[in-house]
Amino acid sequence: MEQEEQRRTSPRVMYEIEVGVRSDDNFFTGFIRNISEGGLFVATHDPLDVGSEVTIKFTVPTMEGEVTAHSIVRWVRPYDERMPDAIPGMGVQFVTLLPDTATEAINRFIQEREPEFYED
Repeated sequence: MEQEEQRRTSPRVMYEIEVGVRSDDNFFTGFIRNISEGGLFVATHDPLDVGSEVTIKFTVPTMEGEVTAHSIVRWVRPYDERMPDAIPGMGVQFVTLLPDTATEAINRFIQEREPEFYED
């Protein structure tokens, strides 16, 4: 997981909102913890497997309506009782965003927020 986080290429900002997550076999709600132009982190105690294709629906304040993100799970952080502050969940990478204005709206939202920094 750490290796995946170190390969981030875009600024990530805090953003907490409920999301709907759908895969071929599953539907559940979770919470976005942060977002970047390339993907987001979904906080959940039941993350899907790395490589799973998912559709995530959420909103951003810089756009009316809902974003539909066809995505792939790139990394998973399971619950670890030794690190209770590390929120379990999964990092997903956007493959396709709908509507066409979603990418611009996400980028605008990110530019308006302070970047989230991670300790090494």
